[in-house]
Amino acid sequence: MKKFLENLARGFDFIATIALAGVIIYLGYEHYYEQINSALLILSLVGGGLVASLVCCVFHELGHIVFGLACSFRFNSLRIGAFKIYRGEGRIRATFKDIPETVAGAAEMLPKNADGLYTKYLLLTAGGLIFSALFLIACVVCVYFYASLPFAAYAFACTGVPYAFHLFFYNALPFTSDDLDTDGALLRGLMKKETSYLTAVNILAVEGYLYQGYTPSEIDGKLYFGLPQLPEDDFNFILLTSYRLMYYIDGGDLEHAVMACDRLEGLLDYVPQYYLKDIASDILFCECALKGNEQTAREMFPALERHLRTENSLQSRRILAAYELYVNKDKLAALRELNAAEEKAEKYWISGIAKYEKKIISCLRADIAKEESVF
Repeated sequence: MKKFLENLARGFDFIATIALAGVIIYLGYEHYYEQINSALLILSLVGGGLVASLVCCVFHELGHIVFGLACSFRFNSLRIGAFKIYRGEGRIRATFKDIPETVAGAAEMLPKNADGLYTKYLLLTAGGLIFSALFLIACVVCVYFYASLPFAAYAFACTGVPYAFHLFFYNALPFTSDDLDTDGALLRGLMKKETSYLTAVNILAVEGYLYQGYTPSEIDGKLYFGLPQLPEDDFNFILLTSYRLMYYIDGGDLEHAVMACDRLEGLLDYVPQYYLKDIASDILFCECALKGNEQTAREMFPALERHLRTENSLQSRRILAAYELYVNKDKLAALRELNAAEEKAEKYWISGIAKYEKKIISCLRADIAKEESVF
């Protein structure tokens, strides 16, 4: 029944969006055809619609950011298509990445502390829907007064209605799409206090403590292990397993770290495409540094190399260093990557992660200096 309702809602979304686009094109053609050549008119409406849709997507993510900032979260990254703005090495940077297959945009906010995160997370999630609703209302008002608008205003405001409706309606649906929850699903799960979403709050609490300077193993273990077991295909379970891996590595419990890595590897089929390469990169590090499984690492590396090099982050440099050291046996190349990682660690804005990464870097440096592996 749930799947039927989901398909019904998605079908309505598709039909309504197409119908609204048809109405906008008809009204534009009917009102402006005497002023503008037909071909240019249609081209302008389509082009204006694309621009308006892009602005609509940005406005939605801006809602998450504004509400997050108001709730003591700190901006980490914003991605719209291939364009990404992110916080790195003490300042805001911009870059172009591979176009994601499953999401048009995403904003990542990290908590500054672990206080009142349940309510703050609710507000942060609702922010996107609220801003999308405001954008949709503004576009609808423009359509209501379309007869008095110049063509340029019509082309860049009224044409936003179809996508604005889709973005609001789609995100308001309490469903999971492409293995990721819509805002509506997050809000419903949080309000019903379902285990998966309480786990998400725990993960945010871990991130809050990391921001305050605690390393993963210094954070209360109840946040990692204090809730009932989730289904293995639940994304919050996958993310929690990733944090457990950090907890074990930081605490020097390499036996359990290997077990957590094996668990993650068995969950790769369930990881949303948007996060797949990041999770796989953590597994690659474990194969190199913890398990010494050179063959598996060599098989994994080609699919991740471009991602690791273009990310050029503290974590990616450390993972590349481990690959050079333990698989390629190239200590000089490993040292270059470690030097780059250490430089980034000095400027990294989440102090608990910086301390955690420095601990791993010191272990890798020790392995460069001697034959026997510290790990």
